[in-house]
Amino acid sequence: MAEDTAPRTPPRPRLGPEPQRLLIIVLGDYWYWRAEPIPSQALIAVLGEFAITPASARVAIRRLTRRGLVQRTKVGRTTSYGIPPRPSPVIVARLRALFDADQDEPWDGRWTGVAFSVPEKERESRRNLRDDLRLQGFGPLFDGLWVSPRERRAQARAALERHAVDAGSVFRAELDGLSPEAIVARAFDLSDPAQRYRSFADRYEPLRARVHAGELAPREALRVRTELTAEWRRAELTDPRLPAELLPPDWPRARARECCTDIYDQLGEPAARRFRHLLAQVDPALAELASFHTFESVRRLPDGAVERPAQESEFERVTREDRVRSIRQA
Repeated sequence: MAEDTAPRTPPRPRLGPEPQRLLIIVLGDYWYWRAEPIPSQALIAVLGEFAITPASARVAIRRLTRRGLVQRTKVGRTTSYGIPPRPSPVIVARLRALFDADQDEPWDGRWTGVAFSVPEKERESRRNLRDDLRLQGFGPLFDGLWVSPRERRAQARAALERHAVDAGSVFRAELDGLSPEAIVARAFDLSDPAQRYRSFADRYEPLRARVHAGELAPREALRVRTELTAEWRRAELTDPRLPAELLPPDWPRARARECCTDIYDQLGEPAARRFRHLLAQVDPALAELASFHTFESVRRLPDGAVERPAQESEFERVTREDRVRSIRQA
C-alpha cells in the first residue's frame, strides 16, 4: 500500500498518550535492541505521525534526555538520541514483563508475603513502599502485611531496600485461617482493572476485521499499534495479575489481551515498514536496522536463565517511578 494512504483510525481517547510516552513506545517496539542513536530529525518525523508539532517533539526529546530515558550524542551538525545501554538480562526481563510472558504459570497454593512496620513520622516512605508493592502485584491483607500469589520475594526485598525499611520480612508460604477467595477479596480490588479491560476490548475489537483484511496502510498501522500499546499499558495498570485459579469466571482480561495480541502482532510488519520509511528519509543505512517484536516472539525469549544485575539501572528506576505515579493517578 502507498505510504500516503489517508488514515482511518478508531476514535482517540479523551486524553491521548503524551509525546514522551509515544516516543518511548516507538523506540521500544522498533529499536529496542539497538545501540545506534537516531538523528533527532527522524524522531521529530516519527512524532509528527501523531499530530505532534516539531516544537512539541523537541521539548519531549529534551525532557526524555533530562530524565535519562534517552541519551544525546552529536557528530558534526547532527544531533542523535538513543536508548541507554542495558545488560541483556535486563532487556529480556523487561520485555517478558511488558508482554506478560509468564502469567500463564499455574499457582502452587503459596503466597509471597511482605510484613513491615514504618513509623508514623516516616509516612512518606510508607506510602512509597505501598505504591511500590502495588506495582509488583501485592495487595494489603492487613495494614502491615501485603501478599501476592506470585513468586515475588526478590522484588519485595528490593522494594524494602529502595525505601530503607529495616523492620521488614519477606516469606513464601501457604496461609492458614483464610481461604484463597477470602484473601483475594480482602487484599485486591478487581473492579477497576475489570472495567479497564472491558473498555479496552470495546474500543479495539471493532478494528480487528479491518486489520485482518489488510486495510490499514503502514502510516495508520504505526499510529494504531503505538496507541494500542499505550492504551493496553493503561488498561492493565491496576491489575495485580492473579493466577487463573484465583480469578472470577468472567474475568475480562483474556478477551482484552486476545484483542491486543491479535492487533499488535498483525500490525508489526506494516508499522515497522512505516518506521523504516521515516528513518530512511534521514539515514537509509540506519533504517535497515529497525526491527519489531510480537507477543509470540517475546514468549520465545529465554526465561531468565541469566541472572539480572542486583542493582536497577537509572533507566529502570525512572520507568518504575513513572508507573508508580500512574498508579497514584489511576
